[in-house]
Amino acid sequence: MAEGNQLLLWRALHERARDAYDAAAASCSKPQNETPAGVWTAAEVMEHVQSEHSTEEGRSTDDLVQLQMLTLDLSVHSWDLTRSQGADAPLDDELCRQLHDAFALYTDLMARDGAFAPPVPVGAHASPVARLVALCGRDPEWGPSADA
Repeated sequence: MAEGNQLLLWRALHERARDAYDAAAASCSKPQNETPAGVWTAAEVMEHVQSEHSTEEGRSTDDLVQLQMLTLDLSVHSWDLTRSQGADAPLDDELCRQLHDAFALYTDLMARDGAFAPPVPVGAHASPVARLVALCGRDPEWGPSADA
């Protein structure tokens, strides 16, 4: 696929990730809850996203790799937020497949750079969402503690 077409595809995927994140943030009623993102609370995940993602950045960048990274970050943090609330993330399968395929070769680098934890093994029949979050070091079965 030509780079211009790739940019169009990833801009559309970024919009879907942004919509999923916005829905996750809007439904976050317990910002003090822990998240699957290690030591961050839901409020800290939202602070990270607010500080790292301008609304226009994904719409205007011509850097394909940056656009893919922004899309991955929004998607995984959407999952973090919804799981911290005991809900399922509003991520669609195609978005998760595209992200998984784009980043599957870079998991060691992402873990070494501290962007994500090392991948978590999942079964062959895991959903696209489970495969994506596991690739990024999250346990797809993670849920909030009983007292959350």
